[in-house]
Amino acid sequence: MATKWKLIVPGIIAGAVAIGGIAAYFYLKVIPAREGTSPVASAKIVPDEAWMAGYVDITSDSWEKLKDFGTPEAQDLVFGGFDEMTADIKKELAEDKLDYDKDIKPWLGSVMFAAVPASEDKPAPSMLMVIGIKDKVEVLNFANKMKDKEDLEVKETDHKGVKILEIDASGSPSYVAILENHLAMSDNQDVVKKAIDSSKGDPSLASDGETRKILEESLKMDNPVAQIFIPNYGKLITQAAAFNPSNPLPPQLKDQLDQIKSVSVGMGIDNEGVRFRAVTKVNPDSFKWEFKPVPGKIISQFPANTLLSANAGNLSSQWNYALQQLDSVPEFKEGLDEVRQQIRQTTQLDLDKDIIGWMDKEVGLALIPGNQGVLQSVGFGGTLVFKTSDRAKAEATFAKLDDLVKQSNVPVNKSKIGNVDVTQWQFPPTKETLAGHGWIDNETVFFAIGDPIIKVMAKPDKTLDQSETFKSVTRTLPQSNSGYFFVNMDEANKVILSNPAITSQGLITPEVEAVLKSIRGIGIASTQMDKTTYTGDVLLALKPKS
Repeated sequence: MATKWKLIVPGIIAGAVAIGGIAAYFYLKVIPAREGTSPVASAKIVPDEAWMAGYVDITSDSWEKLKDFGTPEAQDLVFGGFDEMTADIKKELAEDKLDYDKDIKPWLGSVMFAAVPASEDKPAPSMLMVIGIKDKVEVLNFANKMKDKEDLEVKETDHKGVKILEIDASGSPSYVAILENHLAMSDNQDVVKKAIDSSKGDPSLASDGETRKILEESLKMDNPVAQIFIPNYGKLITQAAAFNPSNPLPPQLKDQLDQIKSVSVGMGIDNEGVRFRAVTKVNPDSFKWEFKPVPGKIISQFPANTLLSANAGNLSSQWNYALQQLDSVPEFKEGLDEVRQQIRQTTQLDLDKDIIGWMDKEVGLALIPGNQGVLQSVGFGGTLVFKTSDRAKAEATFAKLDDLVKQSNVPVNKSKIGNVDVTQWQFPPTKETLAGHGWIDNETVFFAIGDPIIKVMAKPDKTLDQSETFKSVTRTLPQSNSGYFFVNMDEANKVILSNPAITSQGLITPEVEAVLKSIRGIGIASTQMDKTTYTGDVLLALKPKS
C-alpha cells in the first residue's frame, strides 16, 4: 500500500476507535462539521511562526472545468500526465483492494502544507501537513475497512489530551494527530505538538484579524482551488539567505524587504480559464507611492493584431520613487551609475533628464507582426509610445538621436504617412528602413522598429482596444489599474511556430505546441486597494475544448 496513505490511515483509525456506537453516530452525522475545510479553518492549526503555507482544495469540482478547455493533445498532456503520476499510488491501493474514488475521495477534503520551524535553535523548518476531512461518516467507514489491513507498528503519546501517533515506515518515523475535522502530520513531533497548541488557542496563521482577511482576500474569485501564503515576506527572504552565508543580503536591501508584510496568491478556475490573484501587504509608513489609475488611452494607438502589449503611467514619477527607495543600496547605485555613464558616452544623453524626465504621462510597449524588410527573419517588430506634457524636451531628445545616427553614416529621411510626419533611419547597404519615430498627436510620440511597424503605427486600420480578443481577456480584470499586460496567443503562435530560429532548436515539441494552441490569451493587471494593499490579477484565458 502506498506510503502516503499508510501515514494517514492510523490517525483516522485512532479517531474512529475513540468514537463508539451511538456517540459516533451523533458526532459524525447529527452534529455538523464546524467550518468545513476552508483555508481559514486549516490555518487555525498552523502555528503563526510558519514561514509559508499552501492550500489546495482537492475535491473542488473546479478542477474538472479544466476538461472544458484545450485541444485533444493538450488534454492528453495534462490529464494523461496526472494519471501517469498517480498510477503507482492507485496500483498500490488496488493491491489492498482500495479504490481512490470510492474509498478515499468521499472523505478527503483539502490539504494545507506549511514550513514550520520546530524550535528557535533549529532554524530550518519542517513540513506540516493539515488534511481536511469533509465527511466523518465516510472516514469511519474507511477506518473500519482498514482495521484488519494495517500492519504498521504505531506508538502513542499524549500532548494536552490529544493522541499523537508515531508511525515508523522503513525507519522514517512520522507523526499524526487528529484534530476535529483535520489531521496534522509531520516528520517532526515538535511541529505536530505546535499544531495541537494552535488548535487549542495558541497563535496561528488565522488568529490575527489582518492575516485572516488576507487569506480570504486572495481567494475572492470564482471557483478558488489553491493558495500560497507568506505571512512575513521579508523574514522569509532573510531566513532563506541565512542558509547561504557566502552571499549575504545587503543590510539596506534587507530593510526594504522588511517593509513587505505579507504575500498571498490564490488560484481559481472559471469559464474563462485559469485565474490568479496576488495580494501584497506593505508597511504604509515606508511606501509613499500615490496610486493613480492609468487611463489606458495608449492601447488605442496599437493595431488590433498586436501580439503583446504593456502600458503604464508616469514613468518619470515611478523612476524618481524607485531611486528614493533604492538609493541606500550600494549595489543598485553602482549598477545605475554605470548604466548612466554608458548612455552618456554612447548617446551624449542624460538618462534621468533627457530620456526619462519627459515621460510624465502614459507609456506603452507593443510587439506587432511584420515580415518585411529587416523584420523578415523574425516575423515581428516593436514599438514604444509615450504621452508627455513636455513635447519640446522630447523633440530635443529625438533630434540628438537623429544626429547621432547621421554621424554613423545612417541616412535619416522624413516622410508623411497619413497625417503623421515620420522620421526614418535607413540601413545603408539596402536602404531598408531600420527604425522611425513620429508624433501621432500633440502629446503622443512613437518609436518603432521596422518599416511595417512604422506604417501601421502612423495609420492603423483597426486598433487594439477594438479587438475582441483584447476585450474578452481584459474585461474581467480590475478596470482601475496600473496598466495592462496582454498577450494574444493566436498572433504570438503565428510567429513562434513559423520562426526557423525557434523551431530549428527543437524547443517546440508536440507537447509544447499543444499547450500553446490551447491558450487564447494572457491578461495581467495590478492595482492599489489602499495605502497598505496591492493586488495583481492574472488570467490565463483558455480556448474551449475542441
